[in-house]
Amino acid sequence: MRIYTLVTFLFVCLSVFSQEEFAIRATIVDANSGKPVEYVNIGFEGKGIGTVSASNGSFFLKLNNTLISLETDLVVSSIGYVTERIPFNEWKDWGEPGKYILLQPETTTLDPVVIVAGKREYERLGSETYSLSELGYWTEKDALGGELASRIRIDNERTRLHDLKFHVIRNEADSIKLRINIYRCENNMPGENILRTNIYHTIRKPKGIEIIPLKQHNIVVDNDIVVGIEMIESYGEELYLSVSATPFGGTAYLRERSQSNWDVRWNFGLAFGLLSSYPITPSNP
Repeated sequence: MRIYTLVTFLFVCLSVFSQEEFAIRATIVDANSGKPVEYVNIGFEGKGIGTVSASNGSFFLKLNNTLISLETDLVVSSIGYVTERIPFNEWKDWGEPGKYILLQPETTTLDPVVIVAGKREYERLGSETYSLSELGYWTEKDALGGELASRIRIDNERTRLHDLKFHVIRNEADSIKLRINIYRCENNMPGENILRTNIYHTIRKPKGIEIIPLKQHNIVVDNDIVVGIEMIESYGEELYLSVSATPFGGTAYLRERSQSNWDVRWNFGLAFGLLSSYPITPSNP
């Protein structure tokens, strides 16, 4: 029986990898409620192959066997859920509809964010001065999960984020839906996403300033962060979205699609501005 299973497994592997291109598909659902989970990141880490689930939890992902090996796990991650790593011997059979991925909700207990009453000093972080240089842009409709991010310096503890502002140079889509991500800055790279709920924003204008409210999410940080905008859905036949760079340098991070590696651009930042506030400590007499 063991020999038969091994032979069958190898036959399936060779059948799949004899095709230069093939595809997998499935629907992602909440393991507790059974409801679809929208805009989940799905892909193969560092391979440039990834996508985002649709609003009904389904996804379709084209693969190239020159980039995928038998040891490659399919990574499925979403804010508020435990990340799943699915081995080849499971996802290899997902060529036809009817497959489901169950995501377990996270049970991590977070410390409550307490906003202490009192005087606060308001300031703009990052850069709101933009140039017409296009640092970040999307041109491929299948590049879902692609992300443009910038490092933001935090000088004061208990800094609360109120809104995010950036400048769109050119948008040829009917509209583009984004997810806002805020990461800890760890070793000069995006680290853990500190958000526990999704923040969405839809761009509908062909160009101009976009402002995304953040105050209601009670985001409080003490150290440097990386703020990203991630494309999760585009509408219309055309796609071209470009975002302004800042003339004052900085550090930018670009990700091609879901689960891809970050491409770092040193001394060349995105024009991301954050309205923030921090508590004023009375000076001692």
